[in-house]
Amino acid sequence: MVSKEMKQMDIEDNIDNFFAEGGILSRSYDNFEYRHPQEEMSKAVLRTLKERSHIFIEAPTGVGKSFAYLVPAIFYAKQNKKKVIVSTHTINLQEQLINKDIPFLKKIFPVEFKAMLLKGRKNYLCPRRLARALDSMNNLFESDEQLELEKIHEWAKRTKDGTRSDINFKINENVWNLVCSERGICTQKTCGYEGTNCFYYKARKEINDADVIIVNHHLFFTLFDRISEDAEGYLYKNDFVIFDEAQTVEAVATEHIAPTLSREMIKYHLLRLYNQRTKKGFLLDLPSLHIQPGITNLIEMNHYFFFDLRKNLFTMNGGRLEKLTSRIYEKGFTENTLKPEFEKLLDQLRSLRLACKNEYQENELNEYVTRFTEFNYILDEFITQKNNTKDDEYVYWVELSSRRPESNVSICSSPVDVSEYFKKNIFRPNNTTIFTSATLTVNNSFDYIKTRLGADNVAHVKLESPFDFNSQVKIFIPSNILAPSKEHNELYIENLKDWIYHFIKITNGKALVLFTNSFILNNVAENIREVLMENEIELLKQDGTASRSALLKYFKHNVNSVLFGLDSFWMGIDVPGDSLSNLIITRLPFQVPDHPVVQAKMEFIERNGGNSFLDYSLPEAILKFRQGIGRLIRSKSDKGIIAILDNRIIKKFYGKYFFNSIEECEIEIIDDI
Repeated sequence: MVSKEMKQMDIEDNIDNFFAEGGILSRSYDNFEYRHPQEEMSKAVLRTLKERSHIFIEAPTGVGKSFAYLVPAIFYAKQNKKKVIVSTHTINLQEQLINKDIPFLKKIFPVEFKAMLLKGRKNYLCPRRLARALDSMNNLFESDEQLELEKIHEWAKRTKDGTRSDINFKINENVWNLVCSERGICTQKTCGYEGTNCFYYKARKEINDADVIIVNHHLFFTLFDRISEDAEGYLYKNDFVIFDEAQTVEAVATEHIAPTLSREMIKYHLLRLYNQRTKKGFLLDLPSLHIQPGITNLIEMNHYFFFDLRKNLFTMNGGRLEKLTSRIYEKGFTENTLKPEFEKLLDQLRSLRLACKNEYQENELNEYVTRFTEFNYILDEFITQKNNTKDDEYVYWVELSSRRPESNVSICSSPVDVSEYFKKNIFRPNNTTIFTSATLTVNNSFDYIKTRLGADNVAHVKLESPFDFNSQVKIFIPSNILAPSKEHNELYIENLKDWIYHFIKITNGKALVLFTNSFILNNVAENIREVLMENEIELLKQDGTASRSALLKYFKHNVNSVLFGLDSFWMGIDVPGDSLSNLIITRLPFQVPDHPVVQAKMEFIERNGGNSFLDYSLPEAILKFRQGIGRLIRSKSDKGIIAILDNRIIKKFYGKYFFNSIEECEIEIIDDI
């Protein structure tokens, strides 16, 4: 329903009326401050929608970019009967949109609109699968799993949306995977009929009526099908897409173009069919005695296939693995001993279709057939490198999950360059995508991200920051700090600890310390913990014992703490106020140059006449550096210091590019502690 107020104005007038001083937002928002960059962004979004084109918008923290794209997008979608797809990278931003920004807009917006969060189907309970799991409980689950199944059954009676986020007890993944909505099993015919009690199909029906749909990047590229270049829409025929946190889109899309397969993934699904040890599995409800020994044999062959990959491709140095990845160059580098066994299993599974008691059971069987067909294809493609129709179009490697002897082994592949993929599938004419983030430029230019995504002719806008960094931030750089080296690693860690402690003392805690290496993080933490305790400063560190969200929540509430974080803390966290007054960057975040993907991308650039350092390594490091720097100042009242404990930023020629990519502020070079 469109209000009379909107009918009397065009969208530009509505936007002006919304953001202006004395407008809708100012009348509804406590401590409202008019922000010109916010209104500028909203008009750029509207212009792009009207032109049915594409745009990159860099919107620094504090601009209010969520409102800046939601307001014009909703006005335009309602007027033109379209859907707004907002895709994010982090759960934090999704929660902010769906729990804070959108409910606020609904209260004050002159147009009624419906917004929903779209979750992957495996987040939803399937009542039909739950009923079948209860009927086949003794064949599928061990005793402790049966107790958990009963808990899920009781929860299902009272849940409103049927998603696992509504569950307040710990879930066994094996149990949930046998009762959740599953591709190929929960179909339109079995679960999507009128009046269904299927949580997934009810949610999908509601989402079909929504004007604004929130997804994450992974789900977007899972659902997105490559379609003809002149088609309209992405997930729906009448939609347009806003990619927030857009600096991560390339990496996420790349993961979905080339899937990974691991030893444990294959083993898990084989055991779901039949587990000889527990005498449980899907096949026990079917005449499968002749198949069960073959599955047990395939589990063993799977183990030895991946064991041989590990043994043949990874070298030990002093009893320790040198690295966790090994690149594969040669087609047919090993024999595919699993292929005939997979094909035999697939033939046997297909032969059981006639024995299925109902359509539901046949759907479940067919899903196993589909899954093992995919496994067989991925494995065969990896060994034969069929996707490399051109030289080095894809990079292939084997990866270990850790240095433990029994750690999981995965086969991985990735397209080296995705610019053509984006050009053909995303930046299509007569469609609209809006890429926005606080960090899209390198050295004040959009050239890097445009080149990576094949978006040479796409428009761009760089907005000014609303913060005064000269008065809010001071950067310190030690000029004589030691550089890390294998020969003097202990000296480096000791020196790094001293500098970190020096800066922590300045603010008495309240520090986020960003690392690029878990080994260095743990060693510094053990060396510094005692002296921090003596000063009543609590040390929190990202070591897998607590979740990222739990660490962040504790850090926000304990103002005398410091938090040591790795990769995931460089972006997507928001700690306004006193809890974060000090940001310490221990190392410029250059990627490890021996990872196969990094190697292949650098080789691709060199082959095409570029400079791999200037055209890839440096821009990637600058973007991540900017993300890290952005953790400190989240509001106009925030103040703090930044310590950069890597003197390459002042001693190497490329240091100026890091400085050129952040806001101007006071910088002090320190010789000694």
